[in-house]
Order: sequence, then structure tokens, then C-alpha cells
Amino acid sequence: MRDSVGPFFQSYGLLIAFGALFLFFSLERLNTFPTLENMRSILTGAAPLGVMAFGLTVPMIMGDFDLSIGYHTQLLGAVAVGLMAFSHFSSAESIVATIAIAIAIGTILGSVVAWSKISAFVITLGAGIVFYGIELLVTDAKTVFKGLQPGYLSLATNTFLTFTLPVWFALAVAVALWYVTRHTVLGRRMAAVGGNKEAARLSGINVEFMRTAGFAMVGITAAIAGIIITSQAASYYPDSASGLLIPAYAGVFLGASVLRPGEFHVWGTVIGVLFFEMIQDGLTLMNYGAATTNIVEGAVFIIGVLMSTIGSRGRR
Repeated sequence: MRDSVGPFFQSYGLLIAFGALFLFFSLERLNTFPTLENMRSILTGAAPLGVMAFGLTVPMIMGDFDLSIGYHTQLLGAVAVGLMAFSHFSSAESIVATIAIAIAIGTILGSVVAWSKISAFVITLGAGIVFYGIELLVTDAKTVFKGLQPGYLSLATNTFLTFTLPVWFALAVAVALWYVTRHTVLGRRMAAVGGNKEAARLSGINVEFMRTAGFAMVGITAAIAGIIITSQAASYYPDSASGLLIPAYAGVFLGASVLRPGEFHVWGTVIGVLFFEMIQDGLTLMNYGAATTNIVEGAVFIIGVLMSTIGSRGRR
């Protein structure tokens, strides 16, 4: 029995904790936390964070890190707003151009990581600083709120089946990346690269192409997250996404501790992000300050890393 209990809690422990915390917050704030309005608020707030985390899951499957995604997201949000405010693009033109630029940036960054043989940790850290510098040049480090098209702003306010469009965008990204990583040849090859790069290379997989493709996908999700953030704020403002880096990685690592312990996968990341967002929302409703929230968020991140590491060892 003991042998069966251990794997069960490895796979479903986070879900049990999720349910326990949901019950706790519901009992503590019965009139506010378990309401449909608050669930909408949690999902809407989690949308840009989730999109970033879903994108990060792809290189993590291959054993790569992308520490630039916070600044990458900010830069692309600045590009989307700047194209409308300064170049008078329509909302559709701005979105298409921003995604195209995101693919180009992600491909270049992925190529440098893949072919340089230098740690992705180091290169993406440096790239993030570069992105931040470009962002400040594009916007002159000022908030930009004039010139945004009504169609762009409506992305954050329009609803479908009671939930705002960003929630559906995030769900669409999750479904698309889940399908790519789990049900396509590309996804299977990415998993092989993550398992053992040299073995994957010897089996005929173009490892450099796979890694580059992973970073290109991160670029696309960074663009979508940047568009969501700026449409929700009805403006671009400096440092709009830099604070989401740790929560995004926390969601990814928490996700690697559920259902398939030690394995990075999109639906696990979905659960991790919602768990993280629920904690933040519950603490806010209980009137805890930023200091307590930060402490808890940091602890959750550490726990997520530990749980995913233990799960990984258990699979060996």
C-alpha cells in the first residue's frame, strides 16, 4: 500500500493542495472568493501569465531556459502600442506585425542559443537586458496611452460565454501547444531532445532546429501576452511584465509536479498557473500585504522546483 500511496501523491498532490486551498479561501471569504465574479477575475488576471508560462514550457521540455521572456513580452507590448500610437497602424495590422516581429526575434534568439553551444541561461539573460534597452528606446521610457485603436482595447473588455477574450486566448494557446508537444512529430522530437540531446542527434533529429523552433514559439506567446497586458491596461507602461518572470516559472515547475511528475507539460502548467493565481487572489481578499504575498509566492516557487525534481528522480 505504501508503494502505491507515494506515486499517487506525487501525481495528484498538487491537485489535492489546490482543492484544500480553494476550500480554505472559500470558507474564509465565503461572500467573495467562491463567486463567479471572482473566478472571472482570477482567470482574467491569469491570462497573460498563463500565456507566458505555456510558452516557457516548450523550451523547458527540451532542457532550455528563457530568462528574457519578461522583457521580451514588455518589448512586444511596446511594439504593438507604438505601431498604433506612432505609425497609425490599425489594431489588426499592429497585432499581425507584432507577432511577425516576435517570430523573428524568437528565431534569432533560438538560433544563437542552439548554435553557439553557450548556456541558454546566460544568453537569454543578456538578451533580456538588450530587449529592455530597445523597449526604452521605442517608448522613451514613458507611458503610452494615446492613439490605441478601439478594436485593440476591446480585446480586453469583450466577453464570450461570460469570460473575457484574454481567457479564451490563453486557453487557445494552451490547447495549441498541448497538441503540438504531445501529438505531433515536432513535439515528439522536442521531447527526445530534452531526454538526451546527443542520443537525439544520433537518431537523426536536427537538435539545433528543434531548439530554435522552441524559442520561436516562446516569441509568439510573448507577443500574445504583451498584447493582452497592454489591451487590459489600455496603455503601454514600463516594466509591465518583468514581475511575471518568477510567477511564470513557478507555474511551469509546479506543473511538472502534477499528473506526470518530473515532466514539463502544458496542462500541468495550466494547473500550476491557476494554483499560483488562486493563492495571490486569496491572500489579497484576506487583506495580506505585498510582503506576505511575495514571501508565499517565493515559497511556492521553491516548492515547485523541489517537487518537480523529486518527481524527475522518481521516473528514473
